[in-house]
Amino acid sequence: MDKRNQLDERQEQIVLKIEHNGCWFAFWALLVALIVEQFIFGFDFKYIAGEWIIFMILAVYLCSACLKNGIWDRHLKANGKTNLIVSAVAAVAFGVVMAVGSAVRYPGHLAGSLAGGLIGAVCVFVLIFVCLSILARSYRKRQQEMEQEPEDE
Repeated sequence: MDKRNQLDERQEQIVLKIEHNGCWFAFWALLVALIVEQFIFGFDFKYIAGEWIIFMILAVYLCSACLKNGIWDRHLKANGKTNLIVSAVAAVAFGVVMAVGSAVRYPGHLAGSLAGGLIGAVCVFVLIFVCLSILARSYRKRQQEMEQEPEDE
């Protein structure tokens, strides 16, 4: 135990839960802020680049740290069906946000807004499905490696 740590085990678990909740709140709130700023308000990327960089660093860190430790998710399995569902949900959400944002910025061009949302949704679906498939394969490989490693005694 770290001698500088003034917390007992129960308090340490509480702090870890608080930090966990704070991290995920910041992650999702930052994503929502980026979506609103970019697609609804139409901010130029140069105005949100700092937020985007921080969001991406956090996303890459969380993903790589979990994969390094052989962790996928508490509730979802690393398989094709899950990847398909998650990709579809993300694609629909992105398509709706993109279409609404376009319709707000360019009133009177509903067909173009819907077409843009659909094209964006298809692109997001393909991108996320491919990325999740690659990450799931990496996860399974890491799981196998960890199972073959001798445990430290």
